[in-house]
Amino acid sequence: MKRLLWFLFVLTLIGSCLLGSTTIHPFNLTAVERDILFGLRLPRVLFSAVIGAMLGLSGSVYQLTLKNPLADSFTTGAASSAALGAVLAIALGIPLSLVPLVALLTGLGGLLLVYRLARRDGFINPVSMILAGIVMNIVASAVISFSKYYFEDSLSSIVFWLMGGFFVVDWEKLLVCVTVFAVAYLLFTRRALQLNLLALDEHSAQTLGVNVHRLRSFAFVIATLLVAVAVSHTGIIGFVGLIVPHIARSLFGSDMRHNLFYSSLLGALLLTAADTLARIIIPGGAELPVGIVTALLGGGFFLYLLQTRRERFWHG
Repeated sequence: MKRLLWFLFVLTLIGSCLLGSTTIHPFNLTAVERDILFGLRLPRVLFSAVIGAMLGLSGSVYQLTLKNPLADSFTTGAASSAALGAVLAIALGIPLSLVPLVALLTGLGGLLLVYRLARRDGFINPVSMILAGIVMNIVASAVISFSKYYFEDSLSSIVFWLMGGFFVVDWEKLLVCVTVFAVAYLLFTRRALQLNLLALDEHSAQTLGVNVHRLRSFAFVIATLLVAVAVSHTGIIGFVGLIVPHIARSLFGSDMRHNLFYSSLLGALLLTAADTLARIIIPGGAELPVGIVTALLGGGFFLYLLQTRRERFWHG
C-alpha cells in the first residue's frame, strides 16, 4: 500500500506538470513548452503539493486535539477567521509580508472562541463545535462581504481569491511555505508520542505525564499557523484537512508517528489532483478555482461522516 501511494503521488505530480490548457509533450519540448513547464507549471504543482500537505497535517492535529472527526480548518472556523484577517490586512494597506501574521492572529482568535463555546465541564461537544464553527464562518463571511463592499477598489479581485486557488505562484512563496511546513512537521513529530497520549481522556494523559493544556495550546498555535500561511497565499481551500486524516487512519492506523506523515502526503496528493482537475475541466483554457473542487469532494465526505456517525455525535 505504501509503495502504491508513493507511485500515485509521483504519477500525479508528473501528470499535473504535463496537463493543462497547454498539453506538454515531455520528449519533444519546444522553447515555449519549456518556459511553461519550468516557469509556471512546475512551481504551481509543487506549491499545490505543499499547501495540501499543510492542510492535511493541520487537519490531523485538529481532529486529534479536539477529539472530533469533523474538525478541520474549515469546519472549526479557523480558515474563515484567517481569511478575515488577511482580507482586512490587504484592505487597510498592511505590507504583504505581514499578512500571514495578521491571518494567524485572527485564525487563532476564531479557533479559541469556537473551542471555548464547545467546551463544557472539561469535555468538548462535537455538535457544539461544528455549530460554533458554522457561526464563525457566517460572521467572518459577513465582515468579508462588508469589506468587499466598502473597500471595493482595493479588493476588486477578492471574490475570486476567496474561492481558493493558485493564482500567483513564484519560487519565493514556495520556499516560505516549504519552510513553515517543514518546521511544523518536525515540531509535531518530536511530540508524536505525547499526541498519542492526548487521544486518551485528559485525566489519563495527565497521569502519564502530559501537560494537556500546554500541549493542546501548542498544537492549536502550530496547526493554525499552517492554516494561516496557506490561506494568506491561496485563499480558502476547505475540506482537505477533513478528508485525508480519515483516509490515513483507515490505511495506516491512528499512531501519530505515521498519521502525521501520511496525512501530509495524502493532502499533497489530493490537492495536486484537485488543482489539475480545476485546470482541465473547463474547455478553452478557463480555470476553475480549486476551492470549488475540494468543497464538492469534502461536502460529500462530510455528509457521509454525519450519516455513519450520527448517533455518536448526538450522544457524545
